[in-house]
Amino acid sequence: MPVNEGEYGGFHRSGVRALGRQQYAEAFYWFSRAHAAGHPEAADQIYRLVHTAGKPGEPFFVWQPMTEPVVLYAAAARSYREFTATGDVDLLDRAVTLNRESVRAASSGLPARTLMLASLRDVLNDRYDHRGRTADLVEALGVAYEALNVLPTGHYARLRATQVLIALEHTRYRATGDAAPLRTAVEAIGRPALTQPGGAPKDRAALESSLCGALLSLAEVADEDPLLEEAVDLGRAAVGRTTSGDADVVSRNNLSFALVTRGTRRGSLDDLNAAIEVLLAAGAADTAKHASEAATTLMAALHLRADVTGRAADRRDAEAVGEYLREALRGAPAGHPQRLVQETVAVHGEAAVDAARRALDALPPAHVERPFVAVLLAQALNAAGRRSEAVEVARQAAALATGGRLAVDANRVLGQVLMGADEHGVVVREGEMLAAFTTAAAACDETDVVYAQVKTGQAVALVDRFLRDEDESDRRAAVAAFRAATEARGSSVQDRLFAAQCWAGAAMEADDRADALVAACAAVALLREFGWAGLDRDDQVQSIRGGKAMPREAAALAIATGQPELAVELLEQGRSVLWGSTLHLRADLAALAAHDPARATELERLRAALNEDGRLDQEKRLRLARHWQRLVCEVRELPGFAGFLGPAAFDDLAPAAAEGPVVIVNISAIRCDAILVLPGGGIDVVELPDVNVPGIDAVANTYLSHLAATTEPGATGLTRERARHTVHDTLEWLWKHIARPVLDRLAWPTESTTPPRLWWCPTASLTVLPLHAAGRYPRGTHDRTEPVGLPYAAVSSYTTTLSALVDARRRPAPADPTLLAVALTDTERGHAMLPGVAAELRALDEILGRRLTVLAEDAATSAAVRQQLPAHAWAHFACHGWLDMAAPAGSGLCLRDGDLNLLDIADLQLDTADLAFLSACHTRLGAGQLPDEAVHTAAALRIAGFRHVVATLWSINDQAAPQVAAAFYRHLAGPDGPTSADAARALHRAVGELRVRHPTDPTLWVPFVHDGP
Repeated sequence: MPVNEGEYGGFHRSGVRALGRQQYAEAFYWFSRAHAAGHPEAADQIYRLVHTAGKPGEPFFVWQPMTEPVVLYAAAARSYREFTATGDVDLLDRAVTLNRESVRAASSGLPARTLMLASLRDVLNDRYDHRGRTADLVEALGVAYEALNVLPTGHYARLRATQVLIALEHTRYRATGDAAPLRTAVEAIGRPALTQPGGAPKDRAALESSLCGALLSLAEVADEDPLLEEAVDLGRAAVGRTTSGDADVVSRNNLSFALVTRGTRRGSLDDLNAAIEVLLAAGAADTAKHASEAATTLMAALHLRADVTGRAADRRDAEAVGEYLREALRGAPAGHPQRLVQETVAVHGEAAVDAARRALDALPPAHVERPFVAVLLAQALNAAGRRSEAVEVARQAAALATGGRLAVDANRVLGQVLMGADEHGVVVREGEMLAAFTTAAAACDETDVVYAQVKTGQAVALVDRFLRDEDESDRRAAVAAFRAATEARGSSVQDRLFAAQCWAGAAMEADDRADALVAACAAVALLREFGWAGLDRDDQVQSIRGGKAMPREAAALAIATGQPELAVELLEQGRSVLWGSTLHLRADLAALAAHDPARATELERLRAALNEDGRLDQEKRLRLARHWQRLVCEVRELPGFAGFLGPAAFDDLAPAAAEGPVVIVNISAIRCDAILVLPGGGIDVVELPDVNVPGIDAVANTYLSHLAATTEPGATGLTRERARHTVHDTLEWLWKHIARPVLDRLAWPTESTTPPRLWWCPTASLTVLPLHAAGRYPRGTHDRTEPVGLPYAAVSSYTTTLSALVDARRRPAPADPTLLAVALTDTERGHAMLPGVAAELRALDEILGRRLTVLAEDAATSAAVRQQLPAHAWAHFACHGWLDMAAPAGSGLCLRDGDLNLLDIADLQLDTADLAFLSACHTRLGAGQLPDEAVHTAAALRIAGFRHVVATLWSINDQAAPQVAAAFYRHLAGPDGPTSADAARALHRAVGELRVRHPTDPTLWVPFVHDGP
């Protein structure tokens, strides 16, 4: 029967008039008729009447002959109202009973019967939510179908009735695993209902949201992408119509879950970001049920994004959401299976084991959550060291999961708990681990976030079988699986990098160096992705650690296969990942600005915003980083910009050697070499057979520990003497094993009155050692050793990368530079006094005169330095340097008001900067855990724009520093005033003068180094 719009207006007006006279029974009668006729507001009026009229227990008299059904209906409403106020489930049971009786008593023609059916349906659903009894769910579904069928076509309440029916069918699917009734309901009832015009926007949003959740489940069962897309579209539509309360939270939760599912299958970080943003924008939920559901989804999304990106902040946020979830669950029904499932997600350790077991006991045998909970239980048992139990539960989970996402996760986890289980006394069936990972891989899209994990697991199982059976086909299959994992673009960079390392290792074991090189090249390319701006600096540092040796191993393989140019390119790609994009950006943006100034300006704006690091909101950082990536992709589509911000080719790096050879010393477990990049684009390789990783690590560790001991409180003369001899030992080792072989290959004499320029680019532990001073020197007054070494043969400089040197050569030295001197004798923060600073300033004043600006003592603040530096081409810092080996990005210079750290310095963007002299300790010593990253003050100043940087490798003598500084600036003098053109030679001569005065004590003159052209 169609809606009669002509009738329902009159009925509704009669009800309003009766309500105005406080004739509630008469009002109920007219509103019931208006509702039956299809009036969109009548049901709300009736709801308010039966939930507010009279006191609890007071009879409700109605103005019509058949009063019994309505009295029962009103009594049921009062019972439900009291239940919601007290939480007394007995009152909920009474509401169910009274609603049943009202429906039975109501004739088919009673106008209020549709409302009675809806009320019975809802209280049954509510009781199922509280007790989890399947009988309530089945009865609620039967009533839901009847409640929908009695409503005429076009009735405004059909949207709400359809939504509840879809939600109940979805709940039944989850409890039984039978998707057929849900699919039928969606296709025959849910989708058609959306074409119905009219209806309340909130009811349309609720239906869209319920269909979103239902389609998502159907998409997982049938593995149908169109259903998943439809779910996301409907979820977005629903969120667009809701504003607050439970309806908004439910809509956002369903959309977020759909986005997480799609993001997992596609490996889409955009989807994961959107899923998190959708839930973070939700308001407070009205009920514990919906609050806990949203918290569970948000927690899962944060953990997944942390797995994909390596962001520690996401893990911390997930833990905070877990605490909120645990609090929300305290208000949820105690024994309900869904609460127990959520509790399993929210807790850790033995509590997770207990919660998972309780959930499995409570869940119906066919419930779709059983495999998921079993997976969680297996993981919790494995984490607790209960491996045998973990394997058994994981087997059960894999048996329960017959397809879709659950099959992927259950078999992946089974493979993981089986890995190495036999070493702990667990009986593992032959081929079981391989079968588990193979099943997971077959059920997994290649774009899935865990595809690299399952393919790596499959490869490991194949390697195990190869080692047992020695069947070469297994080794080939393992290598192919490692390759597939490496190329899994939807998976995390960490998982792909691990797979690439395994691939390279497997290829090396097979003596296939060519394939090992392909794998190593892939690993180096992946390592660059850790420089992604969406990660904060600490996350980048943590991520790089796992692959820090790969560029060196890749370069060694390139050399071994006769490709030294490729070796240079690989080392360039894999070194200074944390800084790498910055130098490219300077040159590439200049070229882009001439072609597309708008995009260049936007990229520069994004770069500046992203460099705020800790001051930037994490979600905003991710949005900016994704915008950056999209812009870079757009630029690479432009003619002539395919390599924009990409790795440099050898031909682009070769100009670094325009004024003298650059020696890259590659330290690798495969082989160690000095790669000579020669003027004119030539290249040569000097093999270093007596150098190896353990040996050079031992030299570096002894050298650093003995020097560090001299700075400890109470250091004795014996301690300092030991350090002096250790420095001598180190210099002699470097001369014999590295420097002398390089000079011999260059055919340079060991001594020259006009020594040529030479640049060093060391790797691994060699980065902390004083290559520039390698040689043999007398150790005492009566030692007749004739000094010989690099200082007599060459003017040595350093560069962190060839790109940095090429960049510095592009910019000319400024004419008539001015110098900003920043001096601090006492930080007043516990550092030792620096009495030599005053003498250093006097010397600078005598030499530079009008060109000198001084910020000393109280004036030496971070703000003042930031303000003054852009106005001066040169800078001189006479103060304490700070080195934080654990968090190197926090290292920097100690000023009056705090530390000017590396990130502060690197972000200065000083376009006219030319020369910086760091008369401060440890300014070219980086973190030992990431030696190739050049995370030190000198590198930060180069990034900021300084072409030349004079820095120190360790603590410097307070008396020696002023002498070297004064001599350095005197040697910069030219006929037209001071110039930095010969900065390296000026330092070489200044240090040489100090060495002449103290020939036996290299601790005084070795620390000073030059970085730049």
